[in-house]
Amino acid sequence: MEADLMKRTYYKYRSLTDFERFLDIIVNKRFYGAVNKELNDPMEGRYNKTGLDSDDFDNIRKKLGCTRICSLLTKQDNQDFPDDYLMWSHYADSHKGCCIEVEPTGQYNTGWELLEVKYKNTLPLIDAKNLDKGVKDILSVKTPVWKSEHEVRAVKIYDEKNFSSYSPHYHVKVKAVYLGDRITSEKSQFYKKIITSIDPTIKVYKITEDRTNKDFYPSLKAELMK
Repeated sequence: MEADLMKRTYYKYRSLTDFERFLDIIVNKRFYGAVNKELNDPMEGRYNKTGLDSDDFDNIRKKLGCTRICSLLTKQDNQDFPDDYLMWSHYADSHKGCCIEVEPTGQYNTGWELLEVKYKNTLPLIDAKNLDKGVKDILSVKTPVWKSEHEVRAVKIYDEKNFSSYSPHYHVKVKAVYLGDRITSEKSQFYKKIITSIDPTIKVYKITEDRTNKDFYPSLKAELMK
């Protein structure tokens, strides 16, 4: 399964307000791996507690606390570019941010594992004798309300004693950057110059709305910037 996930292309929507972190992605080809408590959804980290005792709960909490997660959205077969209007609204600063197109790389990613998120209404059962698997099961199940994201997560369980001394980053190959519709033309050109001066192999696109579309949510277009 993971071999197939390694061959896919992924999207990462994000704001540009923390420009230093954005530049770190472009320069160092890496994403920050968050811990469970840093994730957006407060329902993250839930599991079926049947058959577990207080010591098990404590061990699971500790294991989750030293696990890093990098969330990626799968590029679908019918997509030529990141055209999901709601994803731009939710994760890319209301279309004022960007979407980064990437591929996984084996370089520097020792210990990371790609997990395809399953969308279920039932919480995962945890085997207290195999907490590594249990934590991965916890982090790869979300409710069906999120299923449109088609999420894949890069996950790494770190050694608790030396957790703070390890790099928190998951490395990728950056293929393209898509700049949101609400970024001005002047700013878009500024961002493009910075991105291509750092790495001229990265393609930079400008997203615009299709004004001929009469649906509630407009269709989006992507144009390669010159």
